[in-house]
Amino acid sequence: MSLRVPIIWLFALFLLASCSSNEASDRITFNMGWLPQGSVGGVIVAHEKGYFREAGLDVSLARGFGGIRTVNEVDRGLFQFGYGDPVAVALNRSKGGHTKLIGAVNKQWPAGLCHVAGRRDLRWPADLEGLTIGGGTGSPIQVLLPLLLKRNGVDPAKVRILEMDPAVIDVSLVRGVIDAAECWRGSNKAVVELYARRADATIAVMGYEQFKLDMYGSGIVASQAYLDKQPETARKFLAAVYKGYRWAAAHPGEAADIVARRYPGTDKDVVRQQIEETVALMGPDDSIGRFDPEQMRQTADFLSDAYRLDTPIAASDIYSNAYLPDLKQEKE
Repeated sequence: MSLRVPIIWLFALFLLASCSSNEASDRITFNMGWLPQGSVGGVIVAHEKGYFREAGLDVSLARGFGGIRTVNEVDRGLFQFGYGDPVAVALNRSKGGHTKLIGAVNKQWPAGLCHVAGRRDLRWPADLEGLTIGGGTGSPIQVLLPLLLKRNGVDPAKVRILEMDPAVIDVSLVRGVIDAAECWRGSNKAVVELYARRADATIAVMGYEQFKLDMYGSGIVASQAYLDKQPETARKFLAAVYKGYRWAAAHPGEAADIVARRYPGTDKDVVRQQIEETVALMGPDDSIGRFDPEQMRQTADFLSDAYRLDTPIAASDIYSNAYLPDLKQEKE
């Protein structure tokens, strides 16, 4: 009898440890890449409506401090998933990291140049000559815009690109301190338009598609190490995420209410516009989340050229469709 009790205790401890390990494996922190906003509205909806919980996942949401930092933190294991773009993933991989985009959100690069209508008539890249453009410190605009200008026959030296604190860019544009500013659909475009309305002004946008840029934007990022260990968790997470985005697409007003309730102080009208812009960037519902190999190849080639990477990045290095579920079965 004295021998059996310790054995029973050991077996019970083994079961407890196994359960704890399984629970820990499904405990996830998602880095939103920036402040809570409509671009990650689908993730917030999935959290608040219990989609993660229904999938057996314990998910926490954390604000981010920019895409490059977010992706590097995911690579180091500080977060299991994050919201990041191909620029951040390519730079991470070029420096020995192992992150990967596993689900698309922005199937077009969401950035463009906002300007106040009536002050400038900006339609084509050549119209930027002699102007001052504001962009965030460390933002992709500092590298991408000069290359895009050059590819469109404009001397980058004739366009001044300022590195600015993101907190002052929108106001600086409305006040006329700068001629144009980087703006992002699903993010600060809605904010700068709000500031402009308060000043009785209207914002116009020169999209980067006018520069003939065909590149993916942000999506869901994970580290290869995590994907190798927890492939099924990644699939469950993505299924819940896109269920959230689908619900937000069908109910943008209610989705904005959900975001505003969770994060008091956010403007519901701004969030709704961000959600609607993000939905438009996601593309057709029957291919939601999926990357097109040819477009991703063009994305990788452009980034290798723009950042003059020592080690060229192949498209297969920065994305995968392998963790996406059968999304047709995820529709409500």
